[in-house]
Amino acid sequence: MHDINYDHEHELKEHEFLGCCRNCRNSLNIIKPHIMAFAARLAEFPRERLENLPPDEAYRLFQLLDDLAHFETGTRLARLILDEPEIRLVLPAIRSVYTIFFSIHERHLARKLLAADEPWKTLADFPLYPRYKDLVHNQTKAMSLPARRRRLIFIGCGPVPITPILLSRLYDMKTTGLEAAAEHVAAAQQVVRCLGLETYIEIIHGDDRLLPDLEWDMALVAALAEPKKRIFSSLKRAMTARKRPGPVMFRTYTGMREVLYQPVPAEAIEGFHIVGKVYPTGRVNNTTIFVEPDITAENHP
Repeated sequence: MHDINYDHEHELKEHEFLGCCRNCRNSLNIIKPHIMAFAARLAEFPRERLENLPPDEAYRLFQLLDDLAHFETGTRLARLILDEPEIRLVLPAIRSVYTIFFSIHERHLARKLLAADEPWKTLADFPLYPRYKDLVHNQTKAMSLPARRRRLIFIGCGPVPITPILLSRLYDMKTTGLEAAAEHVAAAQQVVRCLGLETYIEIIHGDDRLLPDLEWDMALVAALAEPKKRIFSSLKRAMTARKRPGPVMFRTYTGMREVLYQPVPAEAIEGFHIVGKVYPTGRVNNTTIFVEPDITAENHP
């Protein structure tokens, strides 16, 4: 059985980019070997092997990918890098590691929380917890919502609904987590109970097609929730029927963070217009985009 090699031969060094801001092609030539080397390592592992990595090993692999995503390249250089033909060919394999990692770490975290004597401490000790906290803080700060808007629906909450947990714990907000995978629903419901948040968080088994039947004032689409185009079509229909202007938020990836996951394309949010963006800071991965449905005389008399 192969083991992932974590040697430092292909680590990016910050000093390699000093003084190169006037030569993006040179910068591409520096970073490309690191991306291709990471992709070459993945080629040695079948998907089943990756999906069954122990949590610690999966996290170490994630850190290598995360370092690539957080390198400060600027928008122009990031676009040049990610549009390079050879890199584009390996992006699907690289991005699959990101989704596999979250599948592993959320299942593992759910088990730890349910077995913990102090689940809140266990959650706070989770390595990615500070990132979630910063993401939710920046996102909530940008909402500027009136007090009456207190029920958020989170589409694609997963087995550990950290965003609803933080919104209830830190901002006294009620949420509904909508999750299509039955096994994730069961885990999420148990996690909510073990944290004592049943009065704040409801977890529902289903997908975006349930939106017209649920009570919510605002919506948040998870970064990994799919299919995006159908989700936004469902949101538009539900909001038009209820004559609600929004807000709708979705998480996506911009700049070098696009190496992690396919960003939401413009055609997926057809029928909406962008009203605001919150870009990530520090080690946060997601850009949060605020949209509202296009209002016409036909759907808003």
